[in-house]
Amino acid sequence: MTSQKSAALEFISIAVADSTRIHTQLLAEAINKDQGLQVVVTASNSTDLLAAVLRAPIDVLVLSHNLDTQPGRGLQTLREMRALRPQIKGIILLDSTQPEVVLDCFRAGAKGIFSKEERMETLCRCIRSVHEGQIWARSVELDHALEALASSPSVRATNHKGIELLSTRERQVIQYLAAGMTNREIASALKLSPHTVKNYLFRIFDKLGVSSRTELLFLTMNSSSGDNGQSLPFTAMLEAADAGDPSAQVRLAEHYGKHGAEQHDPVSAYMWYLLARHTAVPLLHQIEEGEQALRRSMSEPQVHQAEERAAQWLKSKKKFAASADLEPEPK
Repeated sequence: MTSQKSAALEFISIAVADSTRIHTQLLAEAINKDQGLQVVVTASNSTDLLAAVLRAPIDVLVLSHNLDTQPGRGLQTLREMRALRPQIKGIILLDSTQPEVVLDCFRAGAKGIFSKEERMETLCRCIRSVHEGQIWARSVELDHALEALASSPSVRATNHKGIELLSTRERQVIQYLAAGMTNREIASALKLSPHTVKNYLFRIFDKLGVSSRTELLFLTMNSSSGDNGQSLPFTAMLEAADAGDPSAQVRLAEHYGKHGAEQHDPVSAYMWYLLARHTAVPLLHQIEEGEQALRRSMSEPQVHQAEERAAQWLKSKKKFAASADLEPEPK
């Protein structure tokens, strides 16, 4: 039994999402023929994919550039996925390897670029390489990316005042964006709807003469610091922590707690750790209540399966310590 458990931990867990259900199924079946690769999630649209990945431990995400019948929707889905599960490594399946498309894939955080014209055996090698931390792309795709970078016009604002064109709320949106927050996270921090945040971004794009979040970040990185002299990401982190975001409070505590850092301040670091513990309590209660409610509606085999999968995920990520809290209960 022990050897079987050890073997089960050695496979690479994969989520697959192609543009149609039949293409997704065929792709999953082909990948599963390779020993050591196991497709645990299949989906043919972004909604089902995001929901499924939240329920299962995933190492590598293989998804089409085109989802929901929208060209490029796969890239937005990858961004959303990385915000929810930063450890997942993404591979984009391309019908076309046009230079700008390849560059957009890398901008979205893809670790692998794979043309659908290539052989399935090559895709399996791509999955293994990406899982090991390597970047996968053919030389022609890398050439395309470099060509697109070289020919990209320099980013410039439509007005010499640059960031000064923006309203206070628009500057807040940029600060949170620079801190790596998604539209949904920005909306939560500012108590707005995601749709309103998207509208703010469109207005910001128009005012500053940029066409994407990437160009906006390049522009703001070269602009002035925040009002307190700090960088925009730090200002956003400070504001989020002050607004009661426990993850931002932990990041701020780590920032002040670094030995040798310019802003090393153990008192502030400890204070933010204390506040993070306090603000995280309601979330912990919500998790506990949700867990207990679900458990009452589940059978013992279902509970056992969930506990096994959680334990396997933790072990595979080398985060499983001596605690046996997530070990399956004896039958």
